[in-house]
Amino acid sequence: MPAFGEAGEIQIEWTERRTVMEIKHFLVGAAFLLLCSYGVAEAAIYYIAPASEIPVRTGKNNRKKIVAILSDGTRVELLKEEDGWAYIRTQAGKEGWVIKRYLTREQPPRIQLAALRKENQQLREKYEELKRRFQDVSGSGNECQQSLAACIAEKQDIEGQYSALQKDAAEIIQTKKLLAETQKELSRTRALLSATQKKIHDLEAGGTVKWFLAGAGVLLVGWLIGLASGRKKRRRPSLL
Repeated sequence: MPAFGEAGEIQIEWTERRTVMEIKHFLVGAAFLLLCSYGVAEAAIYYIAPASEIPVRTGKNNRKKIVAILSDGTRVELLKEEDGWAYIRTQAGKEGWVIKRYLTREQPPRIQLAALRKENQQLREKYEELKRRFQDVSGSGNECQQSLAACIAEKQDIEGQYSALQKDAAEIIQTKKLLAETQKELSRTRALLSATQKKIHDLEAGGTVKWFLAGAGVLLVGWLIGLASGRKKRRRPSLL
């Protein structure tokens, strides 16, 4: 048991040391990456100044080996500088030393001209695009004006129809009012006519009775006269 305990402690100690070493390696690698990224971030862009061709050497000495020849206007990255020399990196990835005074931050005229030509071309394209959009907008504006004019004409037509409808409605209302008054007057006239007809009927009925009574009276008088005359005739022979 004790032996096993010692072995276990040794194993734990070794594991801890290994973990510490891995952490150290990680920190060293992270620091290296940070330094590299800082160096890349700090790398400044320079150009070879207008002059003859400039050699790129392996060291800060004109007797060092030449690794590349750069013409004026070549774009390079300045990584560091020492004793009037600059350590650069070309776009092709080559690194070396050049004399610092042959570097400049200003772009060479040909690069500036190329950039200006590119910018000019972009401006021309943008101008053509804006011109096309303006024409489209102008066409849309004309269509909108035509549509607006048509809408205004339609609105005026609808307003005219509405005014005519209002006038017709007013006339219809007046006509209905007159019709209602006429119907009332007609009802009154019909009532008066009915009353008049009733009176006439009553008068006619009364006249018939009177004439009947008169006729009956005449007949009765005639009958009495005839009766009296007959009696007188019958009495006369008896007197003789």
